[in-house]
Amino acid sequence: MLPLHVDTPLPSDLPDRLKPLEHFRAKTRRLKIHPMEVLLLSIIGLHVVFLPLAIGGMRPWSQVISLILAIISLAVALLPRRYTPEESGSNSFRLFPWPRLRGFPIFWIGLLLLGYITIQACNPSWAYFQSDRGWWMQGIPHQNWLPSGVSVPWALGGPWRKMIIYAATWLTVCAIWTGFTRRRTVQIFFITVALNGLALAGFGLVQKLMWNGKMFWFVDFPYGSVFASFVYKNHAAAYLDLTLFVTCGLAAWHYLRGLRRLEKSNPAGVFAFLATCVASTILVSYARGATIVMLVFLAGAVSAFLIHQLAVPNTTRKPIVAVALMLIFGYFLKTGLQTVGSHEAWTRLRQGITNQDLSLTSRGIATTASIEMLKDNWGTGTGAGAYEFLFTLYQQRYPEIYYFPDGRRMFWEHAHNDLVEIPIELGLPGTVLIFAAASYWLVALSRQYFWRNPMSVCAVFGILLLVGYSWWDFPFQNPAVLMLWCSLAIATLLWTTFEEQNLKG
Repeated sequence: MLPLHVDTPLPSDLPDRLKPLEHFRAKTRRLKIHPMEVLLLSIIGLHVVFLPLAIGGMRPWSQVISLILAIISLAVALLPRRYTPEESGSNSFRLFPWPRLRGFPIFWIGLLLLGYITIQACNPSWAYFQSDRGWWMQGIPHQNWLPSGVSVPWALGGPWRKMIIYAATWLTVCAIWTGFTRRRTVQIFFITVALNGLALAGFGLVQKLMWNGKMFWFVDFPYGSVFASFVYKNHAAAYLDLTLFVTCGLAAWHYLRGLRRLEKSNPAGVFAFLATCVASTILVSYARGATIVMLVFLAGAVSAFLIHQLAVPNTTRKPIVAVALMLIFGYFLKTGLQTVGSHEAWTRLRQGITNQDLSLTSRGIATTASIEMLKDNWGTGTGAGAYEFLFTLYQQRYPEIYYFPDGRRMFWEHAHNDLVEIPIELGLPGTVLIFAAASYWLVALSRQYFWRNPMSVCAVFGILLLVGYSWWDFPFQNPAVLMLWCSLAIATLLWTTFEEQNLKG
């Protein structure tokens, strides 16, 4: 065989089978992403970055802005596109995205769900009243044969605020499905999510080290458990969990692709380091449930990595390098945790696991009361956004969750159990629609053999873990978490589809 060196020019008559892989890779020219797709990616990226910084999307102004961004993103996604040879890799053609959206089952499922919530909102069976002695809910005339809801002031929440949150999420999901036509676009979206997670993690750590009792050091939330830009630390940690899943997926994908292509270097180590930073931040957020999700996910990811190292022979791989990197990251994690005082985090986690924390006991009682509420309202539900206003009827049956030790009344905004609260509000029809969308997603992923792609496996594993975690908390009541969860779910399906097409091609 003719010896070839880096600086040796390739003979023009050299057979293709003797040319090194680098020669073919150098000749490959990456296709340009269509300008409209770049614009769409920028809008959705801005949306994903905006929501967590806007106090997690928990305020009316942030929810309205989120809806506006979602409408703009779908409008951009539906605009016809003229592709040039530089963008298509072949001939010029014109793309009309509407047929793709029309054939998307989640588009129709979401439309039905929003229509159902609209009927609930327009047919309230309970109304909010307030006096100088407090507030109460009072039954009002309504159409008994239609799904009903509650009538409450806009500032307090209720069905129309819930409608905005769900509509913004649905529109964004449809925009991603319709407008993202390239694997590179989805990859940039994943990188945006990973970097945003790193930025939020850094903000959370700095805030913890320089804490003055206020969010952003000037916004006061006396009843919040603030972490980073979230009012509730559990929501912040759940959001960081999602970014961790993506970061680990990118690390795994780059690592395995590097092995296939015999690359001398790739960004896998960088993403692994970023994942370490995010994981350490989740731990010191003191959010026990999200920390357990993070530990379970990392245990699965590390186990898969070790099995791959031992089971798949590769003469070019150097296990000592992987071990050295793991030791370096481990030392960094240990040093960082000592700096921010992780002892309290482990103590709280141990108390939760051993059931020494009364807050977990009260959540269990609240779940029991919520299940009773579900039994009475499983048919058409209480109405979107109605839980916090109607739960008092069931809460008063349990003194442990009705009064604080000092005699003050407790107020439960959420059930701390999304898998029970969502069916309470949406009833059987709404729950069936959500289950149908989830079933379509899982079936579509399975048809594309998602388990053969490391990025997809990490994302799907993490997404399902967060669903399990929602039995003990309410991450999906936070607009930022709900938006990112749904966006990652559909982006992962697109990624898996593009990867499978690439393998077949």
